[in-house]
Amino acid sequence: MAAPPILPVVLALPRADDEDVPALLPLGGPTLLRRLLGPLEQATGHGPLVVTSPGALREVSRELGGRARALAADGGPRLRILAQALEHLGPGPADQIVLVHEAERALTPPATVRAVLDALDGAETDAAVPGIDVTDSVKRRGEHGLRNVDRSALRTLQCPRALRRGLLEEILAAQATDPTLPDDEIRAALHLGAAVRVVHGSHQGAPVLDRLGLWQAQIALGLARDTSPAPRRGA
Repeated sequence: MAAPPILPVVLALPRADDEDVPALLPLGGPTLLRRLLGPLEQATGHGPLVVTSPGALREVSRELGGRARALAADGGPRLRILAQALEHLGPGPADQIVLVHEAERALTPPATVRAVLDALDGAETDAAVPGIDVTDSVKRRGEHGLRNVDRSALRTLQCPRALRRGLLEEILAAQATDPTLPDDEIRAALHLGAAVRVVHGSHQGAPVLDRLGLWQAQIALGLARDTSPAPRRGA
């Protein structure tokens, strides 16, 4: 029996503090959104459903150029937006894989996308997500002040996230009855006791959210030169 098709969903939403959509930032010519399309098409076999804001729908549709569909979400929490996307896609089998990506992570290596999808080959895994080691200092506040947290078991979660459709539908249904459910599909899956596998992510998968992030992405692609001063010896 053939495996159910993968449903790629790309979030191209405004930043929380304004109406700017990072996915529409140009990176060496093409926008982040356009750069993301090729690797996703190769990984899933077809274009994604791109979810954006009503104000950005026309520009996003123009960027897609017929390679993918665009949906204007009415805003709200992340899980509510995913519910609108799933409703728009129509019904499907419970073992179908929904691949949730964020357009501002357009430099995520194709190998990371493949690793996430491969992690769901076995029936024992319900969801998969890439993660990278936490390098910054982490503190925990207690009654006796701040204490260092062991970072060896911590990961910063990235995208794309792959979930079996049945699990995602269970998460979305739980919103109405569980006020403690996190507004994040992976954290919600863990909250419900699902088997989530973390695969190796990449620092290239960091989100490009502003001009600074765009400059760093240009350096990574060799499109700009790092002009920041080198640290002084002994500093």
